Amino acid sequence: MRFTIPFLAVLAMVTLVACDGGEEETAPPLPLAQRFLSAEEAPGSKPDLDETRETTVDFDEFIATLSERAVDPDTEEMTEVFQEAGFKGAGVDTRFYGETHMPGRSTHVVSSFIELESEDGATSALDWLETDVKKPCPMSCAVDRSNFDVDDISDARGVHLIATAEDIDRVGTGDQQPFESYWVGFTSGALVYTVDLFGRPGSVSEEQALEIASAYHDRLTGG
Repeated sequence: MRFTIPFLAVLAMVTLVACDGGEEETAPPLPLAQRFLSAEEAPGSKPDLDETRETTVDFDEFIATLSERAVDPDTEEMTEVFQEAGFKGAGVDTRFYGETHMPGRSTHVVSSFIELESEDGATSALDWLETDVKKPCPMSCAVDRSNFDVDDISDARGVHLIATAEDIDRVGTGDQQPFESYWVGFTSGALVYTVDLFGRPGSVSEEQALEIASAYHDRLTGG
């Protein structure tokens, strides 16, 4: 079921990569604290004190937690994808909207990153994440999935998910709650970043998700 944190993420190591010729260096990855959404990019949001920031550089911990949070993962395939991509670290941070945090009912926005060894590795990781987000939930047919365009971010992916009360009554499970989510994923160098804006149906919009993702991307990339 959605309406939970999509997956754990991770502490990336800050490294400098020299350009060919040794005279110039590319900009290093951003410090950890700067890799997550801020209040400026998600106006009106506040840090979630229940779902606090999580980080790891341990591959086994990352795989175990991603297995729990992903929609319908094949653990062997997932392990191979992230091993070949050269996993270095990951992190996730959660913010909520409203005066009072209400677990399961408040609107949330989650940002995450995964650092890999190369740009190709980042693309492979993003491919896997997008594929998983779009998979049918194993125990429910109530979630409708569709792609949406993310025109302002090159090669970004956008996925909309929604489960209404009517669909849950018809083909869902007894413990399932209505929700709506707009997920955006993109890469910057050897890092994958995601934004997931979710809440009760009608409480979030594609326009809001795109505005947040674009502001986030522009700060991360200096765009």
